[in-house]
Amino acid sequence: MDRRHLQAALDGVLDAVGAAAAGSLADAEYTENGQRLAVGEGLWATADKVGPYRHAFLDEESGNAACFATLTEGKTRSIMALRIKAAGERVTAVEAIVARPSLFGGASPFGDGPGALDAGGGADRAWFEHIPPSERMSRAELQRIADMYFIGLERNDGRGEYPFADECIRIENGFRTTGVAPAPAAGKTPYADAFRAMSAKQQFETGYFRFVDRIRERRFPVIDPATGTVFALAFFDHSGTVREYRLADGTPTRSNVERPFSWMIAEAFRIERGLITRIEALMTECPYAMLSGWA
Repeated sequence: MDRRHLQAALDGVLDAVGAAAAGSLADAEYTENGQRLAVGEGLWATADKVGPYRHAFLDEESGNAACFATLTEGKTRSIMALRIKAAGERVTAVEAIVARPSLFGGASPFGDGPGALDAGGGADRAWFEHIPPSERMSRAELQRIADMYFIGLERNDGRGEYPFADECIRIENGFRTTGVAPAPAAGKTPYADAFRAMSAKQQFETGYFRFVDRIRERRFPVIDPATGTVFALAFFDHSGTVREYRLADGTPTRSNVERPFSWMIAEAFRIERGLITRIEALMTECPYAMLSGWA
C-alpha cells in the first residue's frame, strides 16, 4: 500500500473514532490498553474528538501505520497511540493505547500533556524530513538501533552503548524530558530538574533507570527508512524490589518504585547517521506483567 492510501486509512480510523462510528471497521481486530474489544466499544463509544495534535508514522512495506494523537472524552483529556494494519482497501487490525488521567483524581507523574501537545502546533517538522538516499539505513539496522534504546534502559547501569545524538530531544506524555532548563513553565514530569536538564545520553550514563527490571514484548510494527523513523511498542516492568542502588559514579540512591507495576509503552524514534535524534513516547500504568493482546 502506498503512502497516500496508508495515510488515508489511518485518517479514516481516527475520524471514525472521533465520530464514534465503526462502519467498515466492525470486523477489524481491536485492542484498547491490551484488552480485546469489539470495534464500537471502549473509546469508540466515548470519544468526542481526536486531535488537534496528530503525529503519524507510515510503513508502506508492512502495511502498518501509527500515530500519537490527543483525545477528548467528555471533560477528560488524554493522549492516545494508535496502530493500524491495512490490507488492500481494508483495515484489519486496530491497536489503541490511551494514557488517561486517574478517574478519581489521583496524582499523576505528568502534568497536562494533552494541552501541551495541542498548544505546540504539531510535531516538530524535523520528524518528516527525508533522509538523503545515500544515508538511508536498512529496516533491520533501524530496528537494531531503536532496540538499543530498550537494551540500554533495561537494568540500566550507565555503562552501555547509548546511540544518542547530543541534541536528541525526548518527549514523554506531552513534555520534553531532555535538555530542559528548570522553569515554572516547563511542565510537570517525574524527573528532578537537574536530571531533566541533562542530555539523553547523560541520563542513561548515570545508571538512574536501574529500577526498570525488564522490557518485554518489544514490537517494531512501523519502520520507515525514508524518514529514519521507527514506531515501537513494549512493556516496562518494575518489580518494586530495586529500591536502594548506586548510580554509575557510586552515588547511593533510592528509587520511589516500591511496588510492582508496568508501563504500557508506545515509543517513536528518529534515527540519523546511526544516532537517535528524536523520541516521542506515550506511557500508561497497567498491572504488572500484563500482556498486549497481540501475539
